Amino acid sequence: MNISITGNLAKVFKNPDFTNKESGEVINVGKWQLQFLTERDMGDGLGSQLVLEKVSIPDSLYELYADKVNQEVTVNVGVFSSKGKVIFYGIE
Repeated sequence: MNISITGNLAKVFKNPDFTNKESGEVINVGKWQLQFLTERDMGDGLGSQLVLEKVSIPDSLYELYADKVNQEVTVNVGVFSSKGKVIFYGIE
């Protein structure tokens, strides 16, 4: 089964590396993130809100999306749940 997300790409950025403050060793290298501005229905019939959704992508996909800000893009994703929230991550 393939899952993909299509939306207007608002921003592409890289999270900072996580570095051990004592040793200076990089523990986790920051990941590239795609940000999508989405509209979510409030469920009360009175309106909606704008929400920024993030999808992490591997370094190998950065070039594919780097120049696509403010354009509609489709991202192949994997999905999991954490603390009641659905998390998407980009796959090749």
